Amino acid sequence: MSKYLYINIQRFFEFSKNLQYFISMLNLLTMKKCLKKILISFAFIFTFLFAQEDNSVAADNLSEKVDSNIFIEEKPAEEKENNVEISDDADNKKSDKKKTEKKNKKKSSEKNAEEKKEDSEKDIPDEVESDSEEKILPEKVFELIELYGNRPEVEYWRNIYLTERWQKVLRGILENAVEYRVYVRKCVQEKNVPLELEYLPVVESGYKTSVRSKSGAVGMWQFMSNSVRPFLKLNEYVDERYDPWLSTQAGIAKLQDNYKIFNDWLIAIAAYNCGNGKMAKTIRHAGTKDYWQLVEKKALPKQTAEYIPKLIAIADLAVNYEKYGIDLPRHDKEFEELVSERDAVFDYVPVKKPYLIQAIAKECSLTEKELKHFNPALTKGFTPPAATYELRLPAGKKEEVEAALAKVKPIEFPFKYTVVKGDSLWSISRKFGVTVQALCDTNGIKENAILRIGKVLYIPL
Repeated sequence: MSKYLYINIQRFFEFSKNLQYFISMLNLLTMKKCLKKILISFAFIFTFLFAQEDNSVAADNLSEKVDSNIFIEEKPAEEKENNVEISDDADNKKSDKKKTEKKNKKKSSEKNAEEKKEDSEKDIPDEVESDSEEKILPEKVFELIELYGNRPEVEYWRNIYLTERWQKVLRGILENAVEYRVYVRKCVQEKNVPLELEYLPVVESGYKTSVRSKSGAVGMWQFMSNSVRPFLKLNEYVDERYDPWLSTQAGIAKLQDNYKIFNDWLIAIAAYNCGNGKMAKTIRHAGTKDYWQLVEKKALPKQTAEYIPKLIAIADLAVNYEKYGIDLPRHDKEFEELVSERDAVFDYVPVKKPYLIQAIAKECSLTEKELKHFNPALTKGFTPPAATYELRLPAGKKEEVEAALAKVKPIEFPFKYTVVKGDSLWSISRKFGVTVQALCDTNGIKENAILRIGKVLYIPL
């Protein structure tokens, strides 16, 4: 309203200026005073009437502004026409009513959502959670076979292993290693790593526990001496790389560490073969982290490029032997029947002194071969002289072996001897006043063994 009043006053002043000019002109005339009064009166009357007309337009404009609030939310055309005729109070009441209805609608929708959520939670039985806790092993899914089993690299090696010669080799490996394989399978399932890793020792070592490669890798999982720590012990008396149970745990732990580094199971498994440093360098130079692309680019060593295809092909044949019509050990049946082997059910006796395995065997029902089978890490033929060693035994033999140890005299040797040129077992035994047999037993060697220069011999008293 003040805006339009200001406009009218402005117009009045403009009119007054014009009027003054007109009056100045009338001064020339003789009727100056009379005409002046008449024109001033006329001017006031005209201004008043003009102001009333403008004020009515301003009021209409203000009412239109109030009505324009309805465009905040789009409404039907009929509602818009009706709103022009509704007063300000009615508009406010209507808008308040709509806001209230909107809030109530929102609350009701939230309430319905909560009720649905509660109903869905009620539909889930409590037994599901308890079943998952009781279930020790996860559901068996061979993902690598499913994902990559049809690749040409895998198909190539599968066809090779399907030949009569290789079927026989594969069957012999799986049958001879069943004692260890079922344990490996349990560890693989418990650690939630690819199930195909049960067959990685087939590729690595043929599941042989005492094998040593040309490069110096040892045992079923083929650990190098520089990759042992922190997974296994390796010292003058113990080499746990030869222990199939301990090396299995170490091998899976190593693979898990590789996966944490590369975040890809194919790369992690391949790095187990060629080394993490080599794999990281290869990925950096090739510009890709995809194993199959690295194979296609021939960026990997030949052995590593064949490593994954061999593993998947062997695992596929072992698991799906019926599909391929081949005679291999029954995958599920052996796992159910060989419970002790699967769960690694053993007894253990802690030993703190050096005892000859042969002497322990003489005092109990176990043979020397059996004791060495369960304790392949004792490469010298006796328990360590300083650190405590957990002597592994068949289940139920703990008390018997403890009684045997009480009868066996521990080895006492104050020093060790390094073989030099010209030495023999006979000359060394004469030098220290011991028998050749005692020297051989202490060091786990045969009487006709050829001594290597630099070899360390332990001298018993």
